[in-house]
Amino acid sequence: MDATSFEFQLSVPRDARVAAIVRKLAVQAARYAGCGEPRAEAFGGKVEEAVHAHLNGAHSHGTIPIVVRRSTPGPLEVRVDGTTVALDL
Repeated sequence: MDATSFEFQLSVPRDARVAAIVRKLAVQAARYAGCGEPRAEAFGGKVEEAVHAHLNGAHSHGTIPIVVRRSTPGPLEVRVDGTTVALDL
């Protein structure tokens, strides 16, 4: 694993408090992949919005699967329960 190729998966509870945690995770992944601070923060905001969208979805119980991945060449992606948010690097 390095900044050009990584993937990890996690499941988070369907709880509004986790949206900020997943946002911070996305920002850190973007920084690790070499993205500058303003773009990393904007990316994190989009990921947080995706998490919030799934909190209000049809499945109100259980967990939300999250996948964070990057492979070169290619964007950094955060997949939130079927919705992919991508950041071109």
